[in-house]
Amino acid sequence: MELSNREKKIIKIVKNYEPITGDDIAKELSLSKSTIRTELSILVKLGILESKTNVGYFYNSAFLDNNKYDVLKDTKVEEVMGLPITSKITDSISEVVSRLFLHDVGTVFILDSSNNLVGVVSRKDMLKMLVANNSNSLPVAMAMTRVPNVIYITTGETLTDALRKIITHEIDCLPVISHEEGSKKVLGRISKTTITRFLLDILEE
Repeated sequence: MELSNREKKIIKIVKNYEPITGDDIAKELSLSKSTIRTELSILVKLGILESKTNVGYFYNSAFLDNNKYDVLKDTKVEEVMGLPITSKITDSISEVVSRLFLHDVGTVFILDSSNNLVGVVSRKDMLKMLVANNSNSLPVAMAMTRVPNVIYITTGETLTDALRKIITHEIDCLPVISHEEGSKKVLGRISKTTITRFLLDILEE
């Protein structure tokens, strides 16, 4: 996935005026700072820009000069995805809570009887249910976020695509779905930690 036109404009502005604050970047674009917050976060996560508190944004020329962004945008999620942690829609809340802590993950993907993705639950979802209702015997369907409201990514998409979705939707993890049309089979998971580790590896090469 290529950088958006706005992201390219932001990079050009930072190159010309670094260090420059987010407010000043927004003024150059005739936009509000909140409008470009997602783009700035993505560019910093990618390592294209650097940010220093009370100073502003800098252009990280070393990152792109070494073609490391190309590695990120060309790497498919299926190449680095982890194993998905799943539960059945008929499982109880207590069973899903146990799975969350057993595997030390923040998200469990919920499947139907045909192993298709039907929902997602997080630790926060589970804790809310347990505290509010003290009903750990209820089915997890009572607490999950249901498809089509679940944000997911397909095996054919790149790490840049995954990072953009994670930042845009302010989530920690994405289920990786087969790229075949109509399929909702969960093949893996990709998280902030997965991408951060990948970035660290290529930066240290």
